[in-house]
Amino acid sequence: MVKVSCKYFVNVLGATKKEGEIVAVPDGMTIEQFLDFISERYGPDFARHVYATGTLTGEHFKTPNIYLNRGRLQGILDLPGGVKSLVRDGDEIWFGLIFGGG
Repeated sequence: MVKVSCKYFVNVLGATKKEGEIVAVPDGMTIEQFLDFISERYGPDFARHVYATGTLTGEHFKTPNIYLNRGRLQGILDLPGGVKSLVRDGDEIWFGLIFGGG
């Protein structure tokens, strides 16, 4: 089993009713499979925040709207395997809008 630390912020906090948790999943699960798994657990109010979708220069896109190990995950630019990469024991995934500034 792989244990993933999940943190929930602003717009997904209402769906989870908790700020975070450790989720145990089978070895060999991809990030994409994990996102599907956790979306099923918390339902459509949660799931609609997992991916950003839209159209860019006439092309439809779908990209994860999460942070993986404190870095924004937006496909192959941030992680060579993108969402097809395996979740690893100890990974930390943040869900929801994260604000910063100063």
